[in-house]
Amino acid sequence: MKTIKYDQPTAYLRVIIFLFFIGGMVLVQFHTKSNYANYFKNYSNSESVHRVQIINPIRIKAKSVQCEVDVVKIIRSDSSFAVNGRALLYLEKNFESLALLQGDVIEFKTKWNNIKPPQNPGQFNYQRYLKFNHIYCQSFLKSHSWNLVDRNIYNLFTFSNICRNYFLNVIRESGVEGDQFAVVSALSLGYKDELSSQLKHSYSSAGAMHVLAVSGLHVGIVYGLLNFILGFFFPFKRLIVLKSIIILLCLWLYALLAGLSPSILRATIMVSFIIVGISIKRESSIYNNIAASAFLLLFLNPYIIMQVGFQLSYLAVLGILYYQPKIYNALKFRNYFANKIWVITSVSLAAQLATFPVSLLYFHQFPVYFIFSNLIVIPAAFVVLVSVLSLLVFQFINPLYLLIGSLINQILDYVNLVVKFIDKSPFSLIEGVSISTLETYLIFFLIISATFAFKFRKLIFINCFLFFLLIIGFIDLNESVGLKLKRELVVYNSSKSIAINLYFNGNHIFIADSALFNNDAQMLFNIKHHWFDLDVKETTYLR
Repeated sequence: MKTIKYDQPTAYLRVIIFLFFIGGMVLVQFHTKSNYANYFKNYSNSESVHRVQIINPIRIKAKSVQCEVDVVKIIRSDSSFAVNGRALLYLEKNFESLALLQGDVIEFKTKWNNIKPPQNPGQFNYQRYLKFNHIYCQSFLKSHSWNLVDRNIYNLFTFSNICRNYFLNVIRESGVEGDQFAVVSALSLGYKDELSSQLKHSYSSAGAMHVLAVSGLHVGIVYGLLNFILGFFFPFKRLIVLKSIIILLCLWLYALLAGLSPSILRATIMVSFIIVGISIKRESSIYNNIAASAFLLLFLNPYIIMQVGFQLSYLAVLGILYYQPKIYNALKFRNYFANKIWVITSVSLAAQLATFPVSLLYFHQFPVYFIFSNLIVIPAAFVVLVSVLSLLVFQFINPLYLLIGSLINQILDYVNLVVKFIDKSPFSLIEGVSISTLETYLIFFLIISATFAFKFRKLIFINCFLFFLLIIGFIDLNESVGLKLKRELVVYNSSKSIAINLYFNGNHIFIADSALFNNDAQMLFNIKHHWFDLDVKETTYLR
């Protein structure tokens, strides 16, 4: 009779994985507030007074102010109820709504409207996006139909919002204006309301959009600067803990000044875990530190995994950590400047390699000249970020303060010109790429199998690479054949415009008024994503 050996460590691992799986399911249900009995829609009606708290910095739109709010109380004539749940508010744009801060509490009466699903084929699913942020309804309030009932400046997020507004005013009064102010406020503080759609498109086409969202790059720059400066004051290794504490305090102060937005919090938490791992001198892998930061964020909000920023941030960091040294070591340059250029290039290539499948899935485009734009924008981001932080230090020394503002203006004027030149260059952007979620996973499997093939030099990984390449090719061929045989007529739902799409045997005719056809933002939001799915190359336009 054979004795079956029981692998105890493997059994424990299976139990732990199972418990994590169950724990994750429970955590998701716990964070889904609409499942709770005291969800605000269960008590709300048009005559109820709603008391809400603004939970993120306001966003300034063309004709309104957008507020993401937590509904905390429903007040009726005879009773009141403590409730929970998030919603989206649009307030008529005026002095009072523009002055609102994160953490403010307001009251109003309203009738909530459910977020509508996409009205056109291929259209961005804004309803699902808001659902992942726990938002299921919205409302518009006219002026004087709401009241500010509480502002607690000792609330951390309110104070952070005040700090960010003060910081923005410091930058503005230094003489930075126009597109330069729009870029520097986004680059340093994550404030994007001043960015025009044309400027966003230019940076996106040039592959430089990542510098306009405060992320690991920006927090990493601040960390590198602090580490360099404090290295002179704390030169001994035994003082590394004290140095790390000071760096952590400064990083979180920067996050506070930048408004404690989700992207800044995410990047600061990630870098903080790395710093703590280094300071306690444990021989733990940096990948474990990054995984620990991701675990904490997912524990606080499991839905964050569906946010594009979260996915791109962690993929970019992992790509840089793993691929950048290998790409950098492939070439050697003795010249100092050539070596620095190659360092930036290797970082750009590593980050792009790790993130481009997700970028294709969500944004349907690939910036061809991203290497050249990053050679300009990354060093410029470093200089501008250091200059902006210097504005705070020297804001009361007027000549130096204005000189720094002038320097920022000149640098960003040059950067914007370069970015716009790259955007207008021939073949700068591959647009209209449409891939499915399955194809995204397959591309990642293709990259991983190629990586293993280069590292281990084994036939099995080469075969895996060829297998995934064959599957992707088969899916693409099948889609192409299906589209060649496809015939459809679509009448798009577009406010105040007529838009009709005819597609038959690869031929494409679009009928619309010129006001819609010339509106790039409306075309992209309502119509072009459908064209990407149809793999439209040429369009016959009839007005």
